[in-house]
Amino acid sequence: MSRRASHLRTLLWALCTTGASLLAAGCLTPAPRLDKAPALDDAATRKLSGLRFIDLGDAWVRVRVTGPADSTKTPLVLVHGFGARLENWRAVQDALSVDRLVVSFDQKGFGQSERSDGDYGPDKHGRDVLTVMDQLGVKDAVLAGHSYGGGVVMRAALLAPGRVRGLALVDALILEEQVPTSFRWAKAPVLGEAIFAVLFKELPGEKYVMAFHDGARFTSARVLDEVHVMQSREGSTFAQLQTVRQMHYADVEGGYADVVKGLPRVVVWGEKDRVTSLRVGKKVAAAVDAPLVIIPASGHVPLIERPSPVIDAIAEVLRQADVAGPRTDARLPATDKGAKGDRVDKGAKRVDSDDDDDDSDDADDSDDTSTTSPTVVQP
Repeated sequence: MSRRASHLRTLLWALCTTGASLLAAGCLTPAPRLDKAPALDDAATRKLSGLRFIDLGDAWVRVRVTGPADSTKTPLVLVHGFGARLENWRAVQDALSVDRLVVSFDQKGFGQSERSDGDYGPDKHGRDVLTVMDQLGVKDAVLAGHSYGGGVVMRAALLAPGRVRGLALVDALILEEQVPTSFRWAKAPVLGEAIFAVLFKELPGEKYVMAFHDGARFTSARVLDEVHVMQSREGSTFAQLQTVRQMHYADVEGGYADVVKGLPRVVVWGEKDRVTSLRVGKKVAAAVDAPLVIIPASGHVPLIERPSPVIDAIAEVLRQADVAGPRTDARLPATDKGAKGDRVDKGAKRVDSDDDDDDSDDADDSDDTSTTSPTVVQP
């Protein structure tokens, strides 16, 4: 046996032993269900308007509602990624809620929402999107999802296509091949408990920095402390592990093509994404037959790192949704007009999309090939 294989075997044995001990001790458990809404965090309330908690039936979730409630324009619902929170969408929400209702929320198990017992994963979180809309009186909306949240909004669209007026996927996880190896390992009993209780709990800061192209600019001791506090909330490890164990995409990917027909849509990707590379981003855009907006000098979270191009891309989807109006036949749209032909960023150049197998745009490339404005790849 090689030394590398021996070390791997030792590591796996140690993790399994740790996982078994944690299971026996009952350490990975959900937080208790609250009988009333949690108190809003004072610091967050000072920074953000429109915060409240709503009860989904199995968890209190924190929501942020901005913009005119009586607007006739298409509402927008923003869904954050794995381990994240609604604050990630702050710049986008503030910019786009001037003349329309915009909603963001902490998904169950994340941010300041409850980490209670029950279901987790894309299906459950997709149903939660629809429940949040119900609670707020939002009949239909454009849905925007970042990272894991992209897969969540796709599930919501598959569950209730008539309630979705458009889609914006930002560095989105919607394909089975995107599930990280560590997440696949974590689906195994005992091993998963060890991976999340030890590795993920101990390295939240490193994972946060990796999400950015310029980590030094967008991280600080204060921000990393906030990440640690959020990870340390009771039930966090339980909620994250349960979410990962329900990350199944192969059985729904075949339905994407039908559900997006007739919908305004766009895929937005950070050119230097180290979490899920631009090469994979092109596959995501192909899976939903959407224009791909490539944002230079940005990693996995362009909504924080370079929000302006993200705002422009989503604004164009909203514009098309406003023009199209509610879907009259969600499963068999009468027309596909506007879904592919319109450019999302007027200043961007067109690029042929037949270079899907070319890794030259992968996140490992140097910055010297980046441009200052986004590139739009048409399907």
